[in-house]
Amino acid sequence: MPRQRLKHYPISVAAGLMVLVFVLALFSHSSGQSQHWLSRLDYLLFDVRFQWLGAPVVAASSDHRIVIVDVDEASLAEVGRWPWSRARLAQLVDRLADAGAAVVAFDVVFSEAEANPLDQAAERAQQINIPFVLPTWRAEIDADLTFARSIGAMDTVLGFFFLDQSVQHGVLPRPLQQWSVEQSQNTIHISKPGFAANIEVLQNSAQHAGFVTTFVDGDGVVRRSPMLIAHQHALYPSLSLATVMTYLLVDDVGIASVPVGELSALHHLHLLDQHIRTDAAGRVIVPFRGKKGSYVYVSAAQLLAGQVDSEILEGAIVLVGTSAQGLADLRTTPLQTQYPGVEVHANLIDGLLQGQFPYRPDWEAGALWVQTVLVGLLLSFLLPRLSPVLTVALCVACVLCVVALNYYWWATHGLDIRLAILLLLIFLLMLMSLADGFRREYLSRRRLRGMFDQYVPPAHIEHMMADPQQYQFDGESRTLTVLFSDIRNFTRISEQLSASELKQLLNRYFTPITRLIFDHDGTIDKYVGDMVVAFWGAPIADERHAHNAVAAALAILSVTETLSRRYEQQGLPAIRVGIGLNTGIMNVGDMGSAYRRSYTVLGDAVNLGSRLESITKYYQVPILVSEYTRQQAPEFVYQLVDCIQVKGKEQAVRVYRPLCHRTQLNDNIEEQLAKQQHAYGLYLARQWNAAEQAFSVLADLYPTCRFYNLYVQRCREFISQPPEEGWNGVYHHSSK
Repeated sequence: MPRQRLKHYPISVAAGLMVLVFVLALFSHSSGQSQHWLSRLDYLLFDVRFQWLGAPVVAASSDHRIVIVDVDEASLAEVGRWPWSRARLAQLVDRLADAGAAVVAFDVVFSEAEANPLDQAAERAQQINIPFVLPTWRAEIDADLTFARSIGAMDTVLGFFFLDQSVQHGVLPRPLQQWSVEQSQNTIHISKPGFAANIEVLQNSAQHAGFVTTFVDGDGVVRRSPMLIAHQHALYPSLSLATVMTYLLVDDVGIASVPVGELSALHHLHLLDQHIRTDAAGRVIVPFRGKKGSYVYVSAAQLLAGQVDSEILEGAIVLVGTSAQGLADLRTTPLQTQYPGVEVHANLIDGLLQGQFPYRPDWEAGALWVQTVLVGLLLSFLLPRLSPVLTVALCVACVLCVVALNYYWWATHGLDIRLAILLLLIFLLMLMSLADGFRREYLSRRRLRGMFDQYVPPAHIEHMMADPQQYQFDGESRTLTVLFSDIRNFTRISEQLSASELKQLLNRYFTPITRLIFDHDGTIDKYVGDMVVAFWGAPIADERHAHNAVAAALAILSVTETLSRRYEQQGLPAIRVGIGLNTGIMNVGDMGSAYRRSYTVLGDAVNLGSRLESITKYYQVPILVSEYTRQQAPEFVYQLVDCIQVKGKEQAVRVYRPLCHRTQLNDNIEEQLAKQQHAYGLYLARQWNAAEQAFSVLADLYPTCRFYNLYVQRCREFISQPPEEGWNGVYHHSSK
């Protein structure tokens, strides 16, 4: 496997394992446990979607009107504290009947009988031994009977509670459907052992009754509500379902179920020609039309006072309930806290009349698994190969696509598809990829610093650390300039000093030399005994690598002369160096063995630089550069030394001695170079006598340029033994 692909393999495998973990978590999440942490996150996302888009069905049917008679704070202030006398409630029902209301549904439970004043008087008389005979008109002032007559005169639906405790108060209405024991055991449903229902006289007078028990999710928010609850193998409708049945004059509701393994799960209800989708337990998602006040509210006090326009109530489904703070019928919903419980029933009635509820389809779990696997594997493959910016961009794009698809299903088809596990997977895969990217960048930076810290200038290190991916360690070919600097007569110097003294001398010498190389943007290749090898143009590309190398060589020569004088004053041996430079194509990179590696340069151009350093001894000059270096660093003044062919090379090369920067050129140097050019021209023209005389004059005038004596000696040899035909002035060096 290629190295570039191999480095992404571990993170891709880790990401794939994360996808597997999420798929397994999805199985657990799909078990329906509302306390599951993923369910909590889904609740939050469900609420956000509801707040942004609302319910898929947002407008009530024009054929139906739902009105809420509200026992609000103003009603309590005017009529009195709750509970009101049932005689007062009878007046309220009579007002509704007179206004032409179609159905009245009470989000109130009347589980206790209201005391008759005559019964209370008879009981008190008995206690104090006073004769008291109940009058025949006792029933006329009985509030329960008065209320029973009022609700019996019109279509009225009462509410009752189902309880988790095995407590039974009041009388349950006629059940919607009776199940056998086997059917009850084999069907998924909500069952409650106890109830708090209405007293018998009221229940017998009412047209119907439905439970008003509130069901909240694990976070205390009302999002779903059951249409059916079982008690002792009998199914009872909710207040909203019972109200709609009464309003539509329906006596029965079809209950459809589907097999789930060995059990049956509720699937939908048949209400006339409507198919009401439910979950397996018979619950529906409450299709909240909006915040509190989405339906018409009428104050109970105003209704009792006859201050409500009858047109508002005519033909309407009227829900009697309360929004007063102290009556504990306020709920938390996705849209609002402190939401009246009676309006929850209004939303359910609205959904039943329209026959449309948002629902979670049967294939939702499978679709979610497929999305999780596809998105997870796609990101697991792509993210490790992307930069942090592209990683974030891709993950944001995935989130937008997933959310857009989810919102489209909700808005157009009323489908409730969970989002939490997909978004969490994308987020964690992004974090894993970014963390791995930062880890690899940290390792790359540490490796970069560890490799170059001692070999390149600190400024270069900081520049490279800004973008470590740009600097690769694999071998590559570049045009570079290499420098070899060697201390002359080092063997003799080492014989004069102890090992400790020799170490100190080298350290004192190499420290400023290294600083000079760094100051001129060079890279230290290696220290070999008394030799320093450096190069320019890598790892950071440098168009002026030849110029910087020549400038560094001249600076090294100047510092060496200063240090040498200081050493002599301290009784230490003088130091002189030979420096060779060459420019050409070299292989540069992290090279070595499995045990030790270094960032170095190799190639013929490097070898030529080493040869030039060696032959500085022969020409007795401190610095030699090749014609290739001279061509790329024309800012300096050069003195031609020779045209040579070193051992192992077939191609001749001109070598030069750099003298100074062109800004430092003076008349003496120009005069010397002109005389040398004339002498060298005679030399190439085979005018040996004239050339010998010219070089002799140069040797006398410029005794520090000792290579002039070499030309004098060559001319004398050529006078006695001329070179062969085709000689072109190239001098062949037979030794390294």
